[in-house]
Amino acid sequence: LGLKHALVQRRHRRQMFRLFLLAALRCAPILAGLTYKLQEAYVNEDFFNKWDFWSVADPSGGSVQYLDAAAARAAGIASATKNRVYLGVDMYARTSNVTGRKSVRIQSKATYNKGLFVAEVEHIPTGCGTWPAFWLYGEDPRHPWPAWGEYDIIEGVHTSGRTMTSLHTSGACQQAAVRAGEDFAETWERGPDGRYANNCDIRAPGQFSNQGCSQQGPAGSMGAEFNMNGGGTFAAEWDPDAGHIRTWFWPRGAAPPDAISANPSPDAWGQPYSMFRLDPRACSPDHFRNMRVVFNINLCGDLGQALYAAGCPAAARAMSCQQYVTEPTRMKEAFWSIRSLNVYQRGPPALQPARPPAIPQREPAFVLLTDRSGAG
Repeated sequence: LGLKHALVQRRHRRQMFRLFLLAALRCAPILAGLTYKLQEAYVNEDFFNKWDFWSVADPSGGSVQYLDAAAARAAGIASATKNRVYLGVDMYARTSNVTGRKSVRIQSKATYNKGLFVAEVEHIPTGCGTWPAFWLYGEDPRHPWPAWGEYDIIEGVHTSGRTMTSLHTSGACQQAAVRAGEDFAETWERGPDGRYANNCDIRAPGQFSNQGCSQQGPAGSMGAEFNMNGGGTFAAEWDPDAGHIRTWFWPRGAAPPDAISANPSPDAWGQPYSMFRLDPRACSPDHFRNMRVVFNINLCGDLGQALYAAGCPAAARAMSCQQYVTEPTRMKEAFWSIRSLNVYQRGPPALQPARPPAIPQREPAFVLLTDRSGAG
């Protein structure tokens, strides 16, 4: 019976893979004619109208007190203008290990099932005790995390100079066939036994608890160097129709001109630093559904605590992570500064109207693009 069951499962997987290939082949001509169009340009004075503030206990055990919208604004740790969003922690009050430091975690009111997410970021929180993240995840009362998955675009702890880009899922999401240096430019993070962390299941054997499948970002993609250089641009493409999740990073001034335009073209951007495959045999696209965009600043917490001694050895010899973050003078770099956050969806290319003959101009015509530069 066991052998018969295994054969039936293998036949079912093969059939699903054939159906996936057939669908991909049928969709290819359609996708080829679809271009990305701007759906939402988030950064503006009304930024916070489109976000919910998380104001309950941190699920990762962080030494933070997440504030609601009114309290965060009153405390000066959340603000928005037409070309910049600021999210930070309280940098003035000494706190206790019990209450935690005032901080913010916001998530978009909108949910997504695909899209291209491009963020220009000037400053990412850094310093011992910090655990910042820019990520997407799905959850509701009937589908507790990680039923609808999680995609961490920017995540790191303490003084790390490289972001981690990761997926967190339930079972049956394997990325062992994705090759560093071939499919993506950087390398895999590793589990406790030194092997690649390429199984996205949060309970995967041989990996740290909740490690998921995780890839390392480029040097200077977060941390002091990133901030000193004025930040950079991240582009995160979640495309279940094409069967992949890809992420790019460019230092400030190095992004392709179309990256923050009305119609970006990711296929022209070269090799991403991170790539995961979505296909029925390895990781079905339905692992990721109804996800919201999240920014947060955690302090210590599960991941920060686990890596505290390695990331901040001098501080760790003197005090715990929770004790370290009680002193406000140590939190001066714990803030996000986001210049733009644009979300794009695929659609048919706009029809180009017939153009009249060009009229000679005394000066060159140009279009002025307002600078909107923008875990887990």
